[in-house]
Parts: sequence; C-alpha cells; structure tokens
Amino acid sequence: MKIDDKPLRYFLAVFEAGSIRTAAENLRIAPSAISRQISSLEAHLNTLLMERTKRGIIFTETGHMVAAHARKRIEIDESFAVDLAAARGAIAGTVRIATGEGFVVDLVNHVIRPLRDEFPDIRLEVDVAGTEKITHGILRDDYDLGLVFNPPRTPELELLAENHSPLCVLVPPEFALASKQSCKLNETLNYPAALLDQNFGVSKLLANADPGNRVARDAFLTADSINVAIHFVLSGGGITYLPAFAVSRQLRRGEVVAIPMTDPFLARVPSHLLVRKERPKTAAVRAVTGMIRDRMEAFGSAWYPEEHE
Repeated sequence: MKIDDKPLRYFLAVFEAGSIRTAAENLRIAPSAISRQISSLEAHLNTLLMERTKRGIIFTETGHMVAAHARKRIEIDESFAVDLAAARGAIAGTVRIATGEGFVVDLVNHVIRPLRDEFPDIRLEVDVAGTEKITHGILRDDYDLGLVFNPPRTPELELLAENHSPLCVLVPPEFALASKQSCKLNETLNYPAALLDQNFGVSKLLANADPGNRVARDAFLTADSINVAIHFVLSGGGITYLPAFAVSRQLRRGEVVAIPMTDPFLARVPSHLLVRKERPKTAAVRAVTGMIRDRMEAFGSAWYPEEHE
C-alpha cells in the first residue's frame, strides 16, 4: 500500500507532540491543515488512528503502528541522504543538538559558522532546553548530542567532551565588586541579584553552596531565561551568576565583569557534551562533535571570526 509522506509526517508530529495544536505550532502550519491530512490518512487506511477526548488525544493501537512506520520511513530517507552524500565524497545528514541556554551564544558564534563553511551538506536542529529534558531526550534518541552545564552523572550517557570552569558573579563595571579578581558567594549577598529558576543547573549549584538558602531567599528577580538575567546586569540593575562563556561577547566589549567564585561546588563546574552510550555516531555527528570540542569556549577553546581576521 502506497502512503504519501506528508500525512505520515503530520501524523507523526501529532503523535510526538500529543496534540494537534502543539504539532501545528512546531510545524508552523494551521491546525486545520494537519487535521485534514490525518483524516485523509485514516480514510486511505480505512482505520481510526486517534480519538479526541476531553482529556486530549488517545492514539489507537493502529495509530501506534503507523507512528512507528512513519519513524522508520524518515530514518530510511535520512540514511539514504547520508549514503548518497558519502558516495559523492561529502559528509551530510541532520544532527539534532539539545543545549542549555548558557551555551547558545558560544555554539552559534564559534561552531555554526565554521561548520557551515566546512560541511555545507550537514543540517542542524537545535533545541534549547533544561538539563532534565536534555538528558531524557538523549536517552530517548530525540537528540544526537547534548550540551549541559553541571549535569547529573548518568551511566547510560557517554561523555564526548568535558571542561571545568568556575561559576562567576556577573557585575556591572561601575559596581565596587567589579574590582575583585575572585570572590566568595557571601561577598555578593548585599547586591540585588537576578537568579535563574530551578530548571537551571546554576540554581542547583548555588543551593549546594548556600545551605542557608540566602541567595534564593533574597533574590530581587527570579527568571526562567538567561537572557533576562544578563540584561538585568547590563542595565545596571544588579548581579547574576553564570559561567563566563555565557557572556563572552559582553565581556570582550567591557559591558560586564565576570568574577570567578572560589567556594566549594562553584570553583570547578563541568560542561559536558553528551551522547547516548552505544548510539551509532554518523560522520556528521563526528564532524559536529569535533567542531564543538575544538571551537567552543565552554570546552577551553575560542574562535573569533570577526575579531581575529
């Protein structure tokens, strides 16, 4: 039986998202377009794939079978594209990366441009997420690679690259604290602070270093975005706590000062590049891994295309 790709891909998007609306947002199309395609697929197969209830969508046994078939079709297509590129002497394929927000600037500025120039047949999908979503997603094979700051140790995950760096207090240049070469957490407590919420590894680090919970209790601002915390500092409103690589450009411009912290738990914090153990590594994944390891500040390197040309 011949089944067109589009309805299969739309149905798989709904199956993975759990709702038509979320799938439509992910695909950037109207929910009605997805509904029409799924109705057409059900008519073509002469079977019900899912049921809409007050509690949401429930997928039938056949729906699970069709989703599995759709995944296999996509994997076969991707594998063929990789093999075809290899036959032409190129390294190609899609690499799915999950990253903590603190790595985004480092990844975009130091990896994506040289990767585009050196491996034009590689495609990237980048998902910004919290530590728990990243580690679970790697284990489910939702992602090929994960960039995580201070992750939990999980035996099912393989470490491809690691570097240790201190957590820093980020300070506006005009603050008196900015003159220090290093500091301890208790030296920062008299300043208004923006604190990241519990989804971030930084928050867990501070909780371990601060048994009295003073940082969280006295924080002026709590945010679910590193960007919010950074702009709080850039505005002169106060301080925040991040690794220096998260604000590399602002540091080089002199817009903020990053002071390394010397407390236990804070002085040597790991950045990890992770993959599921025993997951096959395509040539594209190996190429991206090498770029990350050799180019990112988070792993002890730096590449500044504009500044150093």
